[in-house]
Amino acid sequence: MAFEKRTHNLILFILLSYGQIWVLYAFQKLFGIKFSMNPRYPGGILFLYGAAIPSISAIISTLITQKKEGLRLLFKRSFQWRFSSILYLAAFLTPFIVNALNTIIAISFLGAKCPDKWFSPIFGMGFLVFFLIHNGIGEEIGWRGLALDMLHQRLGSLGGNLFLGVLWALWHLPLFFLKGSLQYGDSIIIYVYLLTCWTVIIGMFVLKSKGSILTAILFHETANFIAFAIRYPGTYYVLSIWGLAAGIAIVFLPRPLFKIPWKRY
Repeated sequence: MAFEKRTHNLILFILLSYGQIWVLYAFQKLFGIKFSMNPRYPGGILFLYGAAIPSISAIISTLITQKKEGLRLLFKRSFQWRFSSILYLAAFLTPFIVNALNTIIAISFLGAKCPDKWFSPIFGMGFLVFFLIHNGIGEEIGWRGLALDMLHQRLGSLGGNLFLGVLWALWHLPLFFLKGSLQYGDSIIIYVYLLTCWTVIIGMFVLKSKGSILTAILFHETANFIAFAIRYPGTYYVLSIWGLAAGIAIVFLPRPLFKIPWKRY
């Protein structure tokens, strides 16, 4: 019975997360609200709400299916912090290392030029710091706090992360149709690949830290910080580097990597 409740919780979480993001998109299109990352404008307020939808959905679905005790356990697992400091450091440094390698390749072998300004944030620093914290907590309680735990149990450590990577990437789909977003005009296929690589790496950190989302937040928002504030020569080689990083992470994932989803364990 407890397992069935958790399954219902996961399904409801997915429905709420996807439902809310598409309703938000429809609301913007219906009322002609332009996409914005600036909270001074209506589009910016909707953007902030959208960034917190996964965790809002996780809290609602857990309260409905598992009541207050389920929510207490979700927060207890998500925010535990007593684990190896190496995991904190590795989660923080990994996005920097991958992008540094990409930059070295671009400059040394492809003749790319160094940008005039390496540091050029698209937000003011105060709002950038706020948004990174808001987005990290707003997404990771849902994706890694609730969803990964259940998918890991049902599909295995790698199978669960692969499924979650696609789920996470496709949740961002409305942004590909909103002019002004970072995803607008990008390849959805490449985006799914990239976020699936990220998910395998993040999942390794989370599973090694006993389910804590703190390493997930560090990795996720370090990657966002680089996207929002650092300018570097971009190449498609970075996709190969991320694939290599994901391959290394698989080595450290707990076993079994895959489980048969319809078999009870």
